Amino acid sequence: MTMFTKDYYEDGIRKHISGYENYKWMPTRSIPEALDIKEYFDFKTCVDYGCAKGFLVNALRIIGCDAYGEDISEYAVENCHPNVKDYVSLPNDNVYDLLICKDVLEHIEEEDLPGVLQTFARKSNQFFFVIPLGDEDRFRIREYEVDITHVTKKDEEWWIKMFESQGFRLTKFSYSFGSMKEKWVGPYPYGNGFFILEHDG
Repeated sequence: MTMFTKDYYEDGIRKHISGYENYKWMPTRSIPEALDIKEYFDFKTCVDYGCAKGFLVNALRIIGCDAYGEDISEYAVENCHPNVKDYVSLPNDNVYDLLICKDVLEHIEEEDLPGVLQTFARKSNQFFFVIPLGDEDRFRIREYEVDITHVTKKDEEWWIKMFESQGFRLTKFSYSFGSMKEKWVGPYPYGNGFFILEHDG
C-alpha cells in the first residue's frame, strides 16, 4: 500500500501523517513484549501480521520462538531488521499456531474488516489482537489521532461483536497485557484493548 512508505515510518511526525520518526529497533520495548507473549500463549510457530520492520519478530526469535512477520508495506519489508530478512515478507498463505496483530486493525476500514478477519481465520486458530479503543469515532488516547491511516475508532463491545460475527470466540479481554503499552495504562487505563480469541477455521 502506498500510504505506508518511507515518509510514514521515518518522517511521519514532521509530515503530520503518523506518530513515527526514524522508526528503529528498541530492544527494551520489544523483548519484554515478546517474553509476555511467549509466557502466555502455547505455540510452536507464530506470525506478527502487520509487523512493519519486524522488530517484534526479531525479539521473539531472540528468545527462541519460531516467529515470522507479514506486512503490506513494501518499504517496511525491504527495510526490516537485518536479523529477520529471511522471516519477514509481504502477506502470503502460510499457516501458524498463533497470529499476533498489534496496532493494525484500526488501520482497516470498517467495511473491509470481515474480509481481513476471514483471511486471518485461514492462517491460524489462535489470535492475539491489540487495538486502540475509541468512543464516538475518537480514540480514548488522543495521541493516536495523529496517524491519518487510523480509520476505525471503536469501543471494546463493537470489536467483540465484529469478531463474533466472523466466527471468532473471545477467550479473554483486558485493558493491559504485561509490559505491552504500559506507558498508556496509567494515564489511559481503558485506552487499549487486548483480545485473545480462537477460531475453528
